[in-house]
Amino acid sequence: MIQALANLLVIAALVAAAGTSSFGKEAATAVQAAVQHPYLSVAPAKTYPGDAVLIRSSRVQSVTVLGKTYRLIPSHGAYVRFIPIPFDAKPGTYAVLSADKQRLASLTIAPKTFAVDKLTVSKQLNQMRQNTERIDADQKKINAARSRSAQTPYFTDTFLMPAQGRLTTPFGYQRVVNGKAANRHAAIDIANKTGTPIAASNNGKVVLAESLYLTGNTIIIDHGLNVFSIYAHLSRLDVKTGDMVKRGQIIGRMGSTGFSTGPHLHYGMLIGNTYVNPQPFFEASPFLWE
Repeated sequence: MIQALANLLVIAALVAAAGTSSFGKEAATAVQAAVQHPYLSVAPAKTYPGDAVLIRSSRVQSVTVLGKTYRLIPSHGAYVRFIPIPFDAKPGTYAVLSADKQRLASLTIAPKTFAVDKLTVSKQLNQMRQNTERIDADQKKINAARSRSAQTPYFTDTFLMPAQGRLTTPFGYQRVVNGKAANRHAAIDIANKTGTPIAASNNGKVVLAESLYLTGNTIIIDHGLNVFSIYAHLSRLDVKTGDMVKRGQIIGRMGSTGFSTGPHLHYGMLIGNTYVNPQPFFEASPFLWE
């Protein structure tokens, strides 16, 4: 019952913000009722390492979960925040406690294993990974692009798979490059021919669109509430920093720029600077997670 009310509040508020006056009155009434009857919810209540959860509250402005305290974001009369679940989170049931210690919710993390992805690259490509000066310079640009996010979400719907093609590397695989352990592949790779259209996975604002050293032609979109998507190795950029984009809008073309062994899209979703599994965002609107 509480979860259903929470879902209604967020959806109603978002629709009201879009300008539906009659619905807006209903949303305002619902929000007022929620304030009188406080709730704290976590969705989904069962999750996995590498995934994300959405925490919502009618009153509290911060919560503690997995040993960290997060300040919730005021949005349409409630407080919300997406929180990433670390890859190394141990399975179990954890408490989500409000700052005033008056409200409690639970979060269950189920076990999950990730496969190993072995990749052999040329000496030239492998040397690219050693150029820490250029890599660090680009990372500063990326961090700056993701340092601020709209408090009002640009999206209400599910996220779209951004390109057609073959899924070559699923989310979370442990990378081994030329026999040596590398970073975990915390995104998905979709392979197709050069020039394949790349679509914005949801509404948002382009906060970076330029050529970077490892990721090649790269686009980062802010979807609001600290949710970002990244599109890498493109052959062409069709948007620029500051552009507003719509869900499904073509923003570039698939390519093989940067550290890449063939034409593909490296697509990632992030909460701030932390990559999370995009699959739950493809399956349902985050505001309807259960």
